Amino acid sequence: MDSENRGNASAEAGKTEKRTPRSIRFREAEWERIEDCAEKHSMAAAEFVRFAALSAVEGGCEACKRLAPLVETTFRATHIMVTKMRTDMLAEGRAEELDELVAGARAQQDRLPGREPAEGSGGN
Repeated sequence: MDSENRGNASAEAGKTEKRTPRSIRFREAEWERIEDCAEKHSMAAAEFVRFAALSAVEGGCEACKRLAPLVETTFRATHIMVTKMRTDMLAEGRAEELDELVAGARAQQDRLPGREPAEGSGGN
């Protein structure tokens, strides 16, 4: 089956397959913006949300691409700051306090959804 036929088969299946309602929450101002944009495109708000979500899944998230440099810059700045703090704490003889901070940070990371326990955290 070539890609064109797969696309057609997928589109046909989507037309006959029953959709299941999903609950999603928006702030009132967010929903109003969605409704306004949907109306400009002659779509119902729910149809617009479905189309936007599926487009993001299939085409990649442009917002994610725009945010990546900001996330990288923030990470680098944080790394530099923490490295300086670590050096200062060790120079001041505060290694024990530093160890407690590291253990606390690792424990917090382990509580994040989808995270595996950090190495040396004891699985907290």
